Amino acid sequence: MAELIVALDFNTADDACKLAKKIQGVVPWVKVGLELFIAEGPQIVQKFKAMGFKVFLDLKLYDIPNTVKGAALSACQAGADLLTIHLSGGKRMCEEAAAVSRSHHERMKIFGVSVLTSFEEGELVGYTGKLSDLVEMMAKGASQWGVHGIVCSGHEVEKIKKTAPQLLCLTPGIRLEENKTSDDQRRVMTPRKAVLAGSDFLVVGRPITKADDPRSAAQAINDEITEAMRELNK
Repeated sequence: MAELIVALDFNTADDACKLAKKIQGVVPWVKVGLELFIAEGPQIVQKFKAMGFKVFLDLKLYDIPNTVKGAALSACQAGADLLTIHLSGGKRMCEEAAAVSRSHHERMKIFGVSVLTSFEEGELVGYTGKLSDLVEMMAKGASQWGVHGIVCSGHEVEKIKKTAPQLLCLTPGIRLEENKTSDDQRRVMTPRKAVLAGSDFLVVGRPITKADDPRSAAQAINDEITEAMRELNK
């Protein structure tokens, strides 16, 4: 069953917790990104855990292997259920993060970021090929380095599932309408299409957090996910 993650991209705990309270019982996961984590520190993870959420700590770590290992350990001790690192950090870096997860009974999953969904074709410095081909190549590496999943756009999920079926796919850039995005996301997809493509986690921010009724917006996306799963399992 694909799961919804709500991105709490706020810069204060008060604002983030106010929104979190509105979606309690409807959404299983919340995302803590760089903005909120830098503003509030590890205790924000613990606050959401106390509210009953699973926490996706989206720090996109990229550093020397030993530094990433230490950061992953700190994230695990803070209570994160899922942590992101950059696959471009390479084999040794990814393996060090994965080793932290294994040493803690895999209670915190490690997901590797492939190509940010803000990139369009031709925008990635030094790369002129198709972004989907680059993501596929990264998925092949990820499948051998011990990480649990990959962060990618919905457009790459189907290819990844064929290349590395054991990897879970986490998809940001989820929008209710594909052709009506006025923000910095480019490779976007609707919840239904992402689920049908094989996404395991769907990250939604502004369509929920900026809605007049965030709880109803989240429930509507959950309903779309459920309907898509039924369609997929027919």
